[in-house]
Amino acid sequence: MTRLLTRRTLVAGLAGFVAACAGPKPAAAPSTPTSRPAGTPAPLMPTVRPVATSTPTAAPATSAPTAVPRPPTSTPEPTPAPSDQVALDVRLWNGSAEVQIDGRSVQPGQMMVPRGQHQLAALVDGDVVALADAPEGGGVVDLVVPPLQAALAIMVENQADARPQTGLPQADVVYECLAEGGITRFISMYLSSDAPVVGPVRSLRHYFAFLAGDYAADVVHIGASPEGFTWRNAMHLGHLDESAGDPGVWRVRSRPPPHNAYTDTAADRGFLRDRGWQQNHRWGPLLFSDHAPRGEEAAQTIRLRFRPWPYQVAYTWDPAQGRYLRFMEGGPHRDAASGEQIAPATVVVQFAQVDPIPNDEKLRLAVDLVDASGQLMVFSNATRREGTWSKAAPLDSTVWLDDGGNPMVIPPGPVWVEIVPLESPVSWSA
Repeated sequence: MTRLLTRRTLVAGLAGFVAACAGPKPAAAPSTPTSRPAGTPAPLMPTVRPVATSTPTAAPATSAPTAVPRPPTSTPEPTPAPSDQVALDVRLWNGSAEVQIDGRSVQPGQMMVPRGQHQLAALVDGDVVALADAPEGGGVVDLVVPPLQAALAIMVENQADARPQTGLPQADVVYECLAEGGITRFISMYLSSDAPVVGPVRSLRHYFAFLAGDYAADVVHIGASPEGFTWRNAMHLGHLDESAGDPGVWRVRSRPPPHNAYTDTAADRGFLRDRGWQQNHRWGPLLFSDHAPRGEEAAQTIRLRFRPWPYQVAYTWDPAQGRYLRFMEGGPHRDAASGEQIAPATVVVQFAQVDPIPNDEKLRLAVDLVDASGQLMVFSNATRREGTWSKAAPLDSTVWLDDGGNPMVIPPGPVWVEIVPLESPVSWSA
């Protein structure tokens, strides 16, 4: 898709089509779509591909055999009756909740139920937060407890004059991706907590809008590229944009502009609610469990670059915290306000096609994140796992699968996602 997005003349038309035909969709249960093979050309417009689910179908009932006539003194053999029970495996993700089936409380896990239609629900404080219909023939049912807060995304810059940043440790997930000139930029997602100061806030690129679409998040930013504005509006993302006169951002005198803009997530939520936003509670690709699998390969340290640029990122496992300490350009990456070193529980490396936008005077990039798929590395618990990622459409959540084709489950805690160009060097060691 991105290879086509790089053709600037198509951007407005494609985004207009999305605006007319697509809107934010509610969070869906974890699914297992078929990834598009690498190198397959993307269609002109991202479309939602059918999701393959492991839903066993009920075996057809067999008709009773005709009894063979016997002498009156013999007892007829009974005809076997078809089973009237099917097995369900009910899985609860990303939080605690009461689980009910047809209004009756049950414990998550495996259970036998009468064959037929059943509805399962997750309840928090008596309110239904997730619903799912059970497959009539039995199978897996996933219930995902939504985040406490509506999804909020903040664009944060990473130029040298912007370091150290503020408010990144409070984010549930942070994505790092190239902007222009070999400099990366962050989009930080606040799903379960707030940060009183976040920044420096900078402008939006269209592929960061696609990442916000994973969570149907409202976005705080200052200006955008032409493609960024077009796709933000086409996707109907709630937003606060200082360049348009929106509230939420203030400037400090201790840093030179434009590296001196900051925001407060709690205040932003209020401004957005006043405008009818802050409605979506989605975890995107994140599935948390205290019993997340460990990889078979040890990974105490991680090092990566964003090909072809020399900028370097590293992580070192801290067993005391059970997290990876983040380093950037050879030094600890710390929060400006607290001095705390950034320490995610999980580091995800997502490989994507990155190309320059033709004839763009600012040398902006396009990152192939929509109607696309690729390789994935997941580092957690000082181990490494491999998998794949795929994203069907701008407002669909990216799907992370392990090497067995199952949803990628990670331990609870902050997540950092490094979206690196194809063939970028990534190394790890025990």
